[in-house]
Amino acid sequence: MSRFGIRKKLKGLLGSPQHEIVRHGITYILPDGSEQTLEVEEHYSLLMAADANNITISTGRRAGGTCPDGLCGLCRVQVVDATGLSSMSQYEKQAMDDQVAGTPHEGREREPGLPLEPGTRLGCHTKILGPGAKVQILALFDPDSISGDHEA
Repeated sequence: MSRFGIRKKLKGLLGSPQHEIVRHGITYILPDGSEQTLEVEEHYSLLMAADANNITISTGRRAGGTCPDGLCGLCRVQVVDATGLSSMSQYEKQAMDDQVAGTPHEGREREPGLPLEPGTRLGCHTKILGPGAKVQILALFDPDSISGDHEA
């Protein structure tokens, strides 16, 4: 069971009222050009929906996953078709602008990021509200990037 499926189980055990889970079709274009169309839960972020389906979008964080405040600006995706996606919030825009400018984050300096292109969104901020979206994942998380030295 994925960590996102745990929520439903906990609600059932706690006696919370059961609401029907609504799912929508969304297509992810992987960095190698292959496409995967998935049925994902409404209101999940692009990052959560991908992760729940074993597609781990690179966030630039050492162990993958999201940053605690959603301001690192590193889980960039390229939206090809925005049908069914939330609109960009000012908070998301600020996170991307700060990352591009190289504004320090979490008390650490960082290099200025790549310029933004039309359709650039952050996977952790973009919510799925309906069917039809198509999203290009720019990079997947590489677990080898956090593994130790196998020779030592």
